[in-house]
Amino acid sequence: MRVMTWLGGDRFELSEVPDPTPGPDQVVARVDTVGICGTDVHITQGLFPGTPPTVLGHEGSGEIVAVGDGVPTSRIGERVAMETTSHCGVCENCRTWSLARCENSVWSSGFFAEFSVLPSQSASRIPDGMTLETAALTEPASCCLSGVSRLAIPENAVAVVIGGGLMGLFTLAFLKSHGVETAVMSEPVQSRRLFAKDLGADVLHDPAESDISELVNDLTGGRGAHIAAEAVGKPALVAKCAEIVRERGDVLMIGVCPQGSALPVDLFDFHYKEITLQGAFGRGNVFADTPEAISNLNLDGVISGRYSLDKVPQAIKDSGDGKGIKMVIKPNG
Repeated sequence: MRVMTWLGGDRFELSEVPDPTPGPDQVVARVDTVGICGTDVHITQGLFPGTPPTVLGHEGSGEIVAVGDGVPTSRIGERVAMETTSHCGVCENCRTWSLARCENSVWSSGFFAEFSVLPSQSASRIPDGMTLETAALTEPASCCLSGVSRLAIPENAVAVVIGGGLMGLFTLAFLKSHGVETAVMSEPVQSRRLFAKDLGADVLHDPAESDISELVNDLTGGRGAHIAAEAVGKPALVAKCAEIVRERGDVLMIGVCPQGSALPVDLFDFHYKEITLQGAFGRGNVFADTPEAISNLNLDGVISGRYSLDKVPQAIKDSGDGKGIKMVIKPNG
């Protein structure tokens, strides 16, 4: 099979390797679609930990074509969303943190390849009416769903999402489905703002035209938002979220700030307002439930570009340059 290996920096190599064989409790999936994640971009930029050589790609969907011992042969032919790790359910992390942080996890092979071998439990069957391209959005959607699910959303809540990329869009959609009354999307790109409207945004804000603080003050009579989510990965925007939430408001970090970042916030104000800052990284315990959670969302047009396996470097560059909403790889296309 063909596989694209990351060699460090912006260097990749396309090569031929033997087709994978499933071991006990494993399956092999023919990879259909793989999303380019901001983490993939950050790894190539040295902003997120990564050790080359390795096969990247962790937002995948496909069809099971082979199973190992202990896996029913009836799984062959299943259309699945693919998770990067398994979980044991009994370790300290599984019991007290999340299944996505299992201490005994078994990793799936990277998805920038024509086939992937993965634990059977890491291949979640998708609804019959869902396309495999939509299913490839399960991983990023699960990260947003996990973060939103941890919030206590009050009645008549006002929530602001800063950043209208895919993570921000999913965060906004889940905030609405979890009870937020007024959801604000702040995003400079008009097409992304309009997409947010289709996913439930009540108010759209262009940061090039005004400060989000002014809008929030007008909406809330100066009290501030109940929730503010940062979905870009910039410390200054996390600080802006802390500025615009009300007393005992929640700041949710969906975007991944570069390793070593400091929070440029007035800690007295943070302390005085009794703000809760909540990190949201990874799939939590909700991956298997996410395909159903996104099945009723209007995601037509969210995929902005489709690339063949040999074009992974270009897809990562285009994604990093903010061209569109979501770039995907079609390894067998």
